[in-house]
Amino acid sequence: MKRIKYNLTGFLFLMMSVVICSSCTLETSDNGDLDGFWHLEAIDTLATGGHHDLSDQKLFWGVEHKLIALQGSDFSFYFRFTYTGDSLKLSSPYINHWHQDKENGGDIPVDDPEILRPYGIQNLEENFAVEALSGSKMILRSKELKLYFTNF
Repeated sequence: MKRIKYNLTGFLFLMMSVVICSSCTLETSDNGDLDGFWHLEAIDTLATGGHHDLSDQKLFWGVEHKLIALQGSDFSFYFRFTYTGDSLKLSSPYINHWHQDKENGGDIPVDDPEILRPYGIQNLEENFAVEALSGSKMILRSKELKLYFTNF
């Protein structure tokens, strides 16, 4: 009788585990080397050939799953993005305004792209060509700028 009881308990545990695991869906990222924490090292202006070294500044792009978080200036931001391997499209920028339980909390849509310029973003929707991407370096090119990153 004890043996049947232990087998039944084990069977019930196994069945509960299967039900619990099957009720959850895990979303995985198809971003490959794009996922990670990137330090913006430099920005080139394509029209003038200008080069701005940012290696001593703390400007970061954090890429994970479907969001890009920008950190380092007066504000931090979130973008939705679409990545196809050779292009990166940023859209729907929000100022990260932390907790929504405060009077002025919650994320705020960005309506002026000027505050995004320290990160190499000129427009509320920005398209980049991915010129180089490895586990340690990334180069993005928009119509006006070329951005250089190292993985942090």
